[in-house]
Amino acid sequence: MRGRMKFGFLLVMMVMAVPAFGQGQPADKTIAVFGQSIHYFDVGSGPVVVLLHGLGSRKDDWLPVLEPMAQKYRLLVPDQIGFGRSDKPLLDYSVQTWVDFLNEFLRQLKVEKASLVGESLGGWIAALYVAELGGGAHLIPVEKLVLVDAAGLKQEQPIPDLNPSSLAAMRGVMEAVFYDTSWVNEDALRKIFTDKLAVHDGYTVRSFLANPKRDKERLDERLGSIKASTLVVWGKQDKLLPIASGERYAAGIAGAKMVSFEKCGHVPAVEKTEEFLAAVMPFLGGSAAAAH
Repeated sequence: MRGRMKFGFLLVMMVMAVPAFGQGQPADKTIAVFGQSIHYFDVGSGPVVVLLHGLGSRKDDWLPVLEPMAQKYRLLVPDQIGFGRSDKPLLDYSVQTWVDFLNEFLRQLKVEKASLVGESLGGWIAALYVAELGGGAHLIPVEKLVLVDAAGLKQEQPIPDLNPSSLAAMRGVMEAVFYDTSWVNEDALRKIFTDKLAVHDGYTVRSFLANPKRDKERLDERLGSIKASTLVVWGKQDKLLPIASGERYAAGIAGAKMVSFEKCGHVPAVEKTEEFLAAVMPFLGGSAAAAH
């Protein structure tokens, strides 16, 4: 493995294995949404595809897939409110918070239609957004939906501490997220922990996980409202959200297709980048939403 590693909270960017995006990272743009500064990437041209990161993550965690996807699509990749470089107001964060910010983000950018690709919490946000559309909500239309190891359904098994405040807790998160944890050594953990502290998203994560509204936002009884063409993508060895959740999503959404990857944990776009692209890009192609 060559080059240096850049560590995120729930994703690890192995820059040495990822093609550079032009001369480096895309330009960081900002837009005011409900008076809050939202940072985002806006790259490529063609049908609009929005990439939604997970809990404690950021837009940079999509870097492995940006360059190939930008050849065919206009990618809008926000740091969602409370995460990354975006503002972090002291809200009682709920999934509806992010749904509302997503719709206003698209409205501010004058997007007329989009496809949504959401990973983990981002998948929950995307799925709730599309379920609300199916229920008649006045939101920017969505043509295609990709749920990547998506949260949002009731879970039988306990989840690890997703707001780690120690090196040991951070190790627990990494071991739950990745299939291959051979790189998780003391030096890596120090870098990841340092990075997490620098982002200042601990309040957002705690606020969301403690919010009693969260259970009422689960989608188990609302999957029938999702009318968009849907692809469910999952890592077969996801220890955080087991593949049974993906199977429940696929079974509950009419016409949904499912693709799963061997030797892959919670983040297929990082651990199985080529396979992820091979599954997602043909699905988004053809009749995907047109750019504004």
